Amino acid sequence: MRKNPKSNRARAYEFICENILPVPSFHGQFLAEEDVAEMIEGISRTPVREAFLLLGAEGLIQLVPRHGAFVPPITRQEVHEVLEFRRLMEIQAMHFVMSEDRAPTVEMRSILDRQIASASEGLERDFIELDTEFHLALVSSQNNSLITKAYSDLKARNVRIGMSALGATHVRQDGVLSEHEAIVHAMQSGDVALATQALMDHLTSTEAVLMK
Repeated sequence: MRKNPKSNRARAYEFICENILPVPSFHGQFLAEEDVAEMIEGISRTPVREAFLLLGAEGLIQLVPRHGAFVPPITRQEVHEVLEFRRLMEIQAMHFVMSEDRAPTVEMRSILDRQIASASEGLERDFIELDTEFHLALVSSQNNSLITKAYSDLKARNVRIGMSALGATHVRQDGVLSEHEAIVHAMQSGDVALATQALMDHLTSTEAVLMK
């Protein structure tokens, strides 16, 4: 049975976001439709081209006539803008859920435990996926679908930046785990100021690593 082209486009889009954009070796490189299609079982160049168009519209790749899709390196400006966006979203979320006494500490603690396990097993990609999940748990606990979607739409950039941060220094994993631990501990204490500062320190540390 022939597969739905839209489904194949979604598969191509997801594959590129998960297996190409976060990988530093692809940064600064051109992607050819046929090469990407060969990486994904059962699809042709057409859904890859459609995925390229979507990614280009989102600013995640640059479409260059007769050359293909260019995966831009991560720039200092991109890092600053993403982290600034996250500060606005996550600090607001922290204040809201703490004031409403519904901080998702159990969920975030569970994610952190899984992240610790992924670090011990050397699973860097899983580590970054769980990092994104950790922060999304905070934002989504506001139960505002528009805010959650706006934050979720940043996932591909967050994963790209996260993988680059791990590559920038071999001790960053330990730093992330320690900072996440401080965030959860502060939230459990019920101290809004302490929790907010722990979150700010964490985001500032991530930006500092990438700005070196």
